[in-house]
Parts: sequence; structure tokens; C-alpha cells
Amino acid sequence: MGDLQLGLKLKDPGTCRIFFSSPFGGMEGEREELTRKYFPQIHHLCNQYGVTFVAVDLRWGITTEASATSQVINICLRELDRSDFFVGFFGQRYGWHGIDDKSLQENFENAIGRYPWLENFRNKSVTELEFLHGHLNNPGALPAVICFRNKEHDEKEREKGQEKGDKKQVFKYSAESVLSTQFLEDLKQRCYHTKEKTYGVHLSYPDPAEGAKIMFDAIWKYLKQVLPKQQMAETETKRSKLLAQHDAFLASRQKMFGLGDTNLASLLSLISKECPAPLLLIGPSGCGKSTLLSLFISRVKSEYRSQFALAYHCVGHAEESTDPGQILQRLADEIEYAFDVMEGREETTATKKKEVEDVRDIINQLAAGINKIQSKGKQCIIIIDGVDKVPKASRTEEILFWLPRKLPEGTIMIVSAASSEAEVQEELLTNRSFDMLEIQDLSEEMRQDFCVKMLMEAGKELSSLQMTRIVQSNGAKNTLFLKVLLNELIVFGYFRLLDQKIDSLAKTQSVDELFEKVLERLETDYKESDYEGNLVEQVMCVLCLSRMGMTEAELTNMFSIPSHIWSPFFFSVENYFIDQRGLIQFGFQEFKNAVKRKYLQDENQRKKYVQCIAHYFEDQKQKLPKLFSEHNNELARISSELPFAYHFLQDTEKLAETLTNLPVLSHLINQKQYITELYDLWEFTSYTWSRITEKYFAAVDLQIADVYILKEEEGKLDQQKPGLLVIDDLWNIFSLLNYVHYFDGCEKVLWRILDINEKTCKSVDKAKNLRRERALYHIATTYHNNSKLQKSIEMHLQVLEIRKMRVPDILKANPEDLELLGISYNGIGTNYLMMADYTKAEEFLKKSLECAEIAKAKENMSSCYLNLSSVYTAMQDYLKAMECIEKAIQLTKEVYFGQQPLALGLLYNNMGLCCRRMNRIDEAEKYYQMSISVKRNTVGDHHPLLCQTYASQSVIESLRGHEEKALEYNQLAMEICRKNGTPENDSMYAKCRENVTYNLINLKRMEDAVELYLPFFDVLEEEMNNGSVHLIDGTLPHVHAGIVNHLIQNGQYEVARKILKAFIKTKAFSPLDFVLLGDVNRMLDPGDQEPKLDWNEGAMSIDDALQKWPADHSLLVYKFRNLINAGSSAALIKTFNDLCSGPYNYDSLLNFVLEMFATSENFNNKLFLEFNLNGLTHVPKSEFCTRNIAESYEREKQPEKALEYYKMWTEQDQDNPYPYYKVSCCSALSGNIEEAKKYCSKAREKTEKDDSDQSGLEQKISSLWNLLEEAQERQNE
Repeated sequence: MGDLQLGLKLKDPGTCRIFFSSPFGGMEGEREELTRKYFPQIHHLCNQYGVTFVAVDLRWGITTEASATSQVINICLRELDRSDFFVGFFGQRYGWHGIDDKSLQENFENAIGRYPWLENFRNKSVTELEFLHGHLNNPGALPAVICFRNKEHDEKEREKGQEKGDKKQVFKYSAESVLSTQFLEDLKQRCYHTKEKTYGVHLSYPDPAEGAKIMFDAIWKYLKQVLPKQQMAETETKRSKLLAQHDAFLASRQKMFGLGDTNLASLLSLISKECPAPLLLIGPSGCGKSTLLSLFISRVKSEYRSQFALAYHCVGHAEESTDPGQILQRLADEIEYAFDVMEGREETTATKKKEVEDVRDIINQLAAGINKIQSKGKQCIIIIDGVDKVPKASRTEEILFWLPRKLPEGTIMIVSAASSEAEVQEELLTNRSFDMLEIQDLSEEMRQDFCVKMLMEAGKELSSLQMTRIVQSNGAKNTLFLKVLLNELIVFGYFRLLDQKIDSLAKTQSVDELFEKVLERLETDYKESDYEGNLVEQVMCVLCLSRMGMTEAELTNMFSIPSHIWSPFFFSVENYFIDQRGLIQFGFQEFKNAVKRKYLQDENQRKKYVQCIAHYFEDQKQKLPKLFSEHNNELARISSELPFAYHFLQDTEKLAETLTNLPVLSHLINQKQYITELYDLWEFTSYTWSRITEKYFAAVDLQIADVYILKEEEGKLDQQKPGLLVIDDLWNIFSLLNYVHYFDGCEKVLWRILDINEKTCKSVDKAKNLRRERALYHIATTYHNNSKLQKSIEMHLQVLEIRKMRVPDILKANPEDLELLGISYNGIGTNYLMMADYTKAEEFLKKSLECAEIAKAKENMSSCYLNLSSVYTAMQDYLKAMECIEKAIQLTKEVYFGQQPLALGLLYNNMGLCCRRMNRIDEAEKYYQMSISVKRNTVGDHHPLLCQTYASQSVIESLRGHEEKALEYNQLAMEICRKNGTPENDSMYAKCRENVTYNLINLKRMEDAVELYLPFFDVLEEEMNNGSVHLIDGTLPHVHAGIVNHLIQNGQYEVARKILKAFIKTKAFSPLDFVLLGDVNRMLDPGDQEPKLDWNEGAMSIDDALQKWPADHSLLVYKFRNLINAGSSAALIKTFNDLCSGPYNYDSLLNFVLEMFATSENFNNKLFLEFNLNGLTHVPKSEFCTRNIAESYEREKQPEKALEYYKMWTEQDQDNPYPYYKVSCCSALSGNIEEAKKYCSKAREKTEKDDSDQSGLEQKISSLWNLLEEAQERQNE
């Protein structure tokens, strides 16, 4: 086009209209090829520049109404007036023409007023009129490409029609007449002579495919020239480049919808508010939230620029648009840029600001920028479109932690999210008090407006009947439904089949079902003869089944998709996808649902495509270098997809092989969000952790051999020993085993690290010493975790001495060295805590805290407070413990901003324990539930760390009397330990087994309790014999007592004796153990045989035990239970009197013994009477004794004596109606009716004065009164 190219520009900067002109019949092939193969690529290019591509193809864009009113020519030429590029193509038909055609001439009449030149061309076809107006009348004014198809193609198609008897096909490929052929030939020549002012004139292309390609190449060349010029300024800076991408997305959305004025007015109303609340814009996926925000942004820019600085961000629709830090940084940069503009400063590419990593610092930076804007008299508007699309970096991440909770007053904040995201709504609406604007379903009027505008942008129009069928369809209330339906119509190339197409789409009942139609159409459009597979099915299924999405390269390589097939297909569907850091993912859940429904309902089909994923990434894994880089992107993709594919396929062998691949392990360990998944994947294999450890060691050995060979080949063996190169792998293995609490394996790994460190580094240097120190420290912590407490302390002290040497003065120490020193103190303190030496534990933990505070090591400070809280809890100083926990929680939240780390779960559990000990049960339960929630998020559902909280919850249930529920919690905890291969001597596992035993005892399931307890006791005894007593010292005495009592009752004296002999030597003993041991010894009396030397060692009589432990409850129960069962009143009374003269007071001991009588299985009334008579002598005013004596005499059939004590009771408790009633009853039995009536009357009076419910007694008194009345009447007779 020569110099004419210099002036190229679009008529509408936001829209590129390309006019396609051809006769109606015979040219469907070219239009179909263009629509299917090339339009998506054109759309993609235009979108990159924020320009909307509109293909103006009036072969179905003119309605029957327009034809009926003779407006065809007028519409065609007017569309040409606003087009940017003309594409003309002919076959052998010339098109609609005829000087005698009344309808056509009416069209001329209607158009001549606007286009007078038409008067000279009344005999020409409508298509030639388009050629004239689009090019020939003023060649070069409108960029153009013109193509004429070879006659041979038409002749072949015509012959095929004749052979089939298809008259329509014969008609489409035949010239209308000799005259039309002459007209067409003349048009060719005129066009050819103007070729220098076009993008090409092609007189004889062979077929539709070649013709479409010629047209596309010309269009592509034009766009490459014109689109860059559309940008107002060069986007040189990173800020302006990113802004252009967000603007391009918003521009593409703004032209799609018209949502009515109501929603926009609601947003605009925020502008007039002095202190508007932040706003959440919600609605179903695809309802037009982005469009509404785009319209709002445009209005602010055009009408309120002087009042507001504007910063907006569209998540997932530009580079660096999904990471929270990058989102906030962009917004902060935009606000800073707005301030620079106000100050008259220009942005340059050289501007380089220091990168800020902490989200809190970026939020402060954003707030500072807003304050600067406000200081100039403006306010700020912050908009984030799609906050629900920001992916969580880890399972522990708090929802929307990065979204500023408070910005300077007056700032307008608007965010959008899909209405299906309940978690986002709860956080913003409930927790942060956002206002809400919900986009409702479209009214019929809005649907109509929507359709008209969208079709108009595409140069299309529907008849009123066609439009009615669409807007009244079942799914049309949903904007996404309408958008997808209309898109399908726009790319549809067969005007005569349009009604059928509309019906097919409109009858679908949901967006999911409509997307299935899209998939059907895509299959038809992209079924290529030179590609064997079902392209659409393959790509969609793999995307659907992948874990993170797929890159274009992965998809094309996986299925060997040629670029000429991939590009048009991808561009045709890219608007239905989002790009997450290079990974293609479904942009609409409805589209994903459609893929599942259409292709993946069959299990075998799902496995087939997951197998494709597995094969591809397995091949990539095999290509990994022997010496890998942690930052290898291929490794990241393999690690995030391959293990999970094998998991889906239930291929445990391949899964284990992948997980033991050291590069994969490295990635999964170092990407902390994967470690829980790594644990779950290994659990799925059912391998024991011992076997897993062996597999990792084998992998390490193989890696050493491979590296040795590699280094030997390179001649670099002397530079770096192969063993040192696998130390990082061993640390990764340790991290995994430590995470899953397989401490035996941890020990093996750590000693292997030490061994390599010693053998490969003959000389002593700083690096070697640090590696050794690190390994020794972790051996010490592993010993602690493995219940080898004394060994742990010894190793910690060894490391402590090393670290002390680097810290001669804690006030002048290097912070890193000081922090390490504090960590050693912490480790020693936790050992003493486990050993119940709380004084030493507190001493070392306070030293650790001092180091951490000076070094400003907040994480270690938090750990110290956590452990100190456990010390104070054990010392029953709960308020002090809770104070430590609160400090630890605050520090943890500062260190892990926006996260819910495991440490919080441990802290919540400790807080719950304190609350429970203080009898704040409901509060305790709340903290336990918070603990479980955090732990599940961080370590999954089956980690041993959950056991502690389950055990705590079981106590809550026991206190509430829900023993079965308590048992369920403890059994769950015990099963977790068992499945994880937790050693039997592990303190938590021991506690779980003991707790289950305790629940079974309470539920009277003694046989089950004994069956579980005896192996548990064997573990305790073995540990004790090995010199480790902390396990047995920490057990519950009453659990052992319950088991021993059951064993004695069932004659299992030897077993009972074994248990008692063990416990009297521990801190977990009960004073009763010594007495029971004596009882058991007597049961096992060897008679005439010589007893063993230690036979009675430790045994005590009950009286000797009471002498030593006079206040022990269990001894008192034992003593009085036996006395009551023996039935000797003299012995019972003597013991009672002797004890009362000693450490006990009469009232408390009396009540205690009376409770013993109440729970006695064989009640002895005479013994009970004599004991109460004795009690009354010591406590004359005891109502209990008086009542008990009266009732005992009554049971002995001695009413006179009963009467005496009932009367005494009335004097002691004058307001109680019951003793008066009993006096009345006894008097009546003695025949004294008058006295009986007197006391009965008093009983009735006192009942009437008593506010409590006495309905039962009132009825008895009333019945007694009636009987007394009758008795008196009989006496009077």
C-alpha cells in the first residue's frame, strides 16, 4: 500500500471492524474456514491491545424485517462506512442483481438519498455495490484485500451436486447468466488494476481453505501495522505495561454487556458519601461484575477525575495479577503514580523502587500513598475485581489476609467475588462489615438490550421472533448463559440454519448444558483431517483432571498437537479460560462441569486421561539431570502433578517411586504447602515408615553412586565429595520423617549425616563444624521426641557448650548466635518439663526467653512462652499459664501474618486445658475446636499431633457425662497413633491407651479395659526397667486402681501383684496400692513354703497407711467400706471416734461415712442405726443423723422411737413440712388421732407457705387428713 500505510488508524480506537463481502450462495466454505480457524487468532491479537474485533459479515446479519422494508443496500453500505478493512471474495456467482427486480430496485430507492452514486449502478449486484463503496470508488481509502476463486473448484462442486441430484448445490456453484459472468469478469479487471492500493488482489485462488488463508494473511499484516499505533504512548515502564493489560481486559468486558442503570447508580452513589463502607460486589460467575466495574471506572475517569485518584486490578487477567503481594504493590504503585502526576513528575523506565516482600509493609505503603493524595484534596478509589480468584499459597493461609482491613478514612474500596464463594462472603460481610451489592438476574427488557448491543458490536442482528425465543428461554436470566449463547450464534456461519441453531441453544436448561453445546460445536470446528485424536476432548479432559492446570506447551507436547491446529483452537476458547502464572485453568466452573458431564462420567475415561498426565510427567521426570536445581520449573510441574496422578490411578508402586525421587522430594519439602499432601500420599501407599525410610536411604545411595560417576567423568572428584552433595537430600528426608513423627527414622538419618560429614571432610573448618552442630542439635530434639529424655539432655548440653563459646556476652552477641543459644536452652527446658522437674524447666526456659528477647527472635519467644505455659499449667498456676499463652499467640500471629501455623493449634490446645482446669468448660471446648481446625489445616486429619486435642475433647465429654463420646475421641486418637506406626513408648500414644482404658472402666466394660491395659502396662514396666520412669510417672493412679480392683475381684492375684509392685516404686502410686499389695500377698500366702525375700516388701496394713496418709480419700473409702461390709458396729464406731479425735472433724467425716452407707451394696439397717446414734452424740444438731435414726426405727417397726426422733427433727427444721407429716403418720399408728391431726394440720400449713414444688407431699398430706377424719368419726361413734 506504499505511503498510504502511514495514515492507518482505527475509526473507533476500541474496535476493529472488518467487512466481509461475498455473494450469498457458494461462499460458505470460506466464511466457515475464517470463522472457525482464523477469527479466534484475530480476536486474540486485538485483545492484546485492548481492541475488540468485529467481523461484519452481513450474509446473516440482516434480518427478514430489514429485507422486507428494502433496507439491505442501506445497511450494507452504512456498515462499510464504519469498517476499518474490506475483504471481498467471489466464486462464480455474481450475487443478487437485476434492473427488473422490483424488490432490489426498492432497496436502491431507499439508499440513493444517502448514496447518490448508486443511481449509475442499478444493474449491478449488491455484492458489487459493496466492492464499489468499500474500494473501487476510492481505491486505498479503506485498506482492502480482494480474492476471486478459480472456476475449476466451482465446476467440481457443481458436478458433485449433479451426481447427487442436489439442485441447491448445483445452483450455488453456477453462474446466474452470461450477463452476470460478464459483470463479474469486468469487476475482476477493475479490481486488478487497483492492486497497488490494496493488501492484495488474487484472481484465481484454488479452494476455500486457501482463499481464507490469503484473506487472513492480509488482515494479520494490516493489524500488525495498525494496532501498535493505536496506543496513545509507548508502554515502556513495567507499571504502564501492566496497566495496559488490565485496561485491555476491562475494555473487552465493557463492550459486552449493558446492565441497566440501577447497578451502576449504586456504585456511583459511593462517590457522594463522606465515609463509605467498603463494598463487596457479588453475583454468579459471568453475570457481568467485571463489566459493571469497567463502566464505573470509565465514568470516574471521565466525570470525577478531579475528585478521585483511581487504582484498579483485575485478578487473573494480566501478568503478575494473582499474587497478593503483587496485587497490593500494583495498587500502591498506581496511587504513587497518581500523586507524581499531581506533583508534575513523569514516570520513567529508569525508576526502580526497592521491592517490598512483607504484605504488611505494602499495605502501609498503600495507605501512605492514599494519605499523600488526600493531602492534595483528593480521595482515592481502590478496586479489585475477582478477589476470590487469588489462590491460597498454603493450607494455613487465612482467607483474604492480604486485603487491607482499614485504609485512610474517605477511601472507597470495592471488591468483587462470585456469589458461590461463601467463605469470601463470610469474611467480608460478617467479619469485616462490608456493604454488599448483588447483581440480580436480568429482566426481560435488560436481556433484550443486552442481546441487541452484543450483536450490534458483532455487526449482527436478529429478527424480533428470533430475539424473543432467546430472551424468553429458561437460562436467559443468567448473563453468562446469554453471553455464551450469543457467542455461539456470532461464530455460526450458516444463515439458513440460524433458526435451527437458536432453537438448539435456547432449549438448554442451564449454563452447564449450554457449554456442552459449545463443546459439540468445537468438536465439529476442530476435527482436522491431519490430526487423529479428538482435540477438544483431549485438551478439556486433561485440563479438568490436572491438579494445577496445564501450560500450552504441556498440552501440545502431550498430544503432539501441531501449532497450526493448536493456535486457532486455543484462541477460540481462551475467553473461557484464565491464566494462572502460565497455567491454563477453567475460567468458569460451569464450563468445567460441562466437560465432566460430557467426557468424564465413566471411570475408565477418567483413568485414561489421568494416565496421559502421568505418562507425560513421568517422561519429564526421567529427563531430569542427575544434579538438579531446586528452581527447575520442570521439577515444579512434575512434583505438583505426577504424584497426584499416580494417587488417582491407585498405582502405589509408581507413587512410591515418584515420592522417593530425591528432586521431587526436595521440591515438595521446600514448598511447605505440599508437605501435608506428601504425608497423605505416603499414607495412601500403606507402606510403613520403616520401609519408606529404607527406600529413601536406597535412593540416597544411588544418588551418591550417580554423582560419583558424573564427577569422575568430569574430573572433579577432588573438588566436591559426592557424599556432601546428598546431605541436603538427607535433611529433606529428616524433615519428612520428623513431620510424621517417625523418630526412629530421624535418628538414623541424622547419624548418617554426621557420618558423611566426618568422612568426607578430613579437615576441620567452620562449615563442617556448623553441619555437625546442626545434626547434634536435631539428634537431641529427636531423642526428646522419642522419649529418651536423659540422652536428649546430655546431647543438648553438648551443643549448648559449643554455642556458649560463640556467645561470651549475650548483650554483645551476634543475634543469630544468640538465637541458637536460646534454642538450646529451650530444648533442655522442655526435657525437664517432660520429666516433671518444673523448677529446672522454668529456669532453662527463662534463659531461652532472655536470649530470644535480646535477639528479637519472635518465633523462639513464642515457643518459650508456649513451653512456660505448660510448666505453669502443671504447677496449677493457670492464670500465669494463660498470660504466657496470650503472649505466645500474639507473637505467633506477628511472625506468621495471614497464616494459621501449627504453633497456634498447640497454643489453643493449652489455652483450652487451662480453661478446663478452671472449670470453664464451654470456653475450653471452643479453644479445643480452634486447635483441631488449625491442626487439620496444617497437618491433615491423621497426624499424631491431633491426638492431644482429641484427648482433651474427650475430657470435656466425660465431664458432661457423655462417656461414649469421650471413648470415641480417645479411640480416634489411639488409632491415629497406631496407623502412623508411633512407638509404644511414645508419651502421647501411652496417654491415648490409658484414656481409652479409663473410658472403658467408667462404662463398666472391664474385660475390654483389662485386655487393653495389660499390654500397655508391659510397655510401662519395660521402660521403667530401662531406667526411663517419666512414662509411668505420668500415668493416672485411679486407672491402675480400677484395673487392680477388677483383677482382685476376679482372683487374678498374680497379675494384680505385679502391677502393684511396679507402681509403689513410682510417682504414680496411690497410698491404697500398698494396702492392696498386702491383701494380694495374703491371698497368695504360700503357706508352709518359705516366702521370697521381697514377698511383703512395700506392703502396708490399712491402719499403717492411714497413719502415713491420713487424708487420703482412697484409704478412707477402703477402710470404711470393709468395716460396713463386716457389719461390726463396735469396730465401725471405734474407728470413726478414733479418727475424729485425730485429723478429722466430726461433720466432714460423718457425712463421708453416711455416703459410704448410701452406696453400699448390702444395706445393714441396724449398723446404720447404731452409727447414727453414735454420730448424734458427737453432732447433736445433725439433721441427717436425726432423720436417719427416725427412719431406721421406723424400718425396725418401732414407731414410738421413730416418733421421738421425728419430733426432734421438727424442732431442728421447723419450716420443713415433711417431718411434721412423718410425726402425724407415727402418731396415727400409735392411735393418737388428735396429735396426728395436729401435726398433719401443721404440715399442710407449712406446705402452703413453701414456694417449692410440694405437690406430691401435698397429696399425701391430704390423703392422710381424710383418713384421720374418718378415724376420728369412728372413735366418736
